[in-house]
Amino acid sequence: MRKFVALTAAVTAGLFAVSACTASRYQISDALQRYGLSPQKADCASEFLRGKLSVRQVDRLTDAARYYNAGSQLTFGDLIRVAGSVRDPETALQVGASALACSIGAGIPIPGL
Repeated sequence: MRKFVALTAAVTAGLFAVSACTASRYQISDALQRYGLSPQKADCASEFLRGKLSVRQVDRLTDAARYYNAGSQLTFGDLIRVAGSVRDPETALQVGASALACSIGAGIPIPGL
């Protein structure tokens, strides 16, 4: 019985630690709307990205986007370029995948095609 209680406590602590490290869909949606995405596109992308990006990854993306083309709002294509600039392949992959999943990448030119 003690082993079960200890195991349950360890699993619960682990779940809290993991949930504290991943960004919520609200954090992601708010950040994407600040970048200039419509609420509908930001909500779709945030649903896709929820649990796939850590709070730190979202913060790094936010910092990079803040200084990218500061004169105007970002497009989703700009955001993909920003994601590529943070030197975190997982962030770039997930942001790009969210654009495709939400059908918002249709206007993004693909180099070489």
